[in-house]
Amino acid sequence: MKSPWKTRSALEPGAEYLVLASSIPPKSITSTWKLFRGAFAVRRQLLSTDGVMGFSMLAEPLRRHYATLSVWRDQTALDAFARAHPHDQLVVALTPEMGETKFVRWTVSGSDGRPSWKEALERLT
Repeated sequence: MKSPWKTRSALEPGAEYLVLASSIPPKSITSTWKLFRGAFAVRRQLLSTDGVMGFSMLAEPLRRHYATLSVWRDQTALDAFARAHPHDQLVVALTPEMGETKFVRWTVSGSDGRPSWKEALERLT
């Protein structure tokens, strides 16, 4: 199940943006539920984060697979989000319960529009 793309700020045609895709595999069903609950808090955080242009989340609880796709104004904005609560505490709490998390970054032009889940998942594999 993919959440609808949530636009926080419009992409400007002449600007470059940072895209981040992540794949987060919980080790167990218990870990899956902890991650699922934590995702709600992180979504609320994203809705009030400066520098996030837009985002979407993918949840496949039965496959124990979660993924994120987000577009950022720049690396500084992404770093600030990653260090802020509740994301920072969720990462610490869940790290022992997650399999190998993968991250990929690339840039897009604002005129390209938001990246697709298809492209993000291809880059993650």
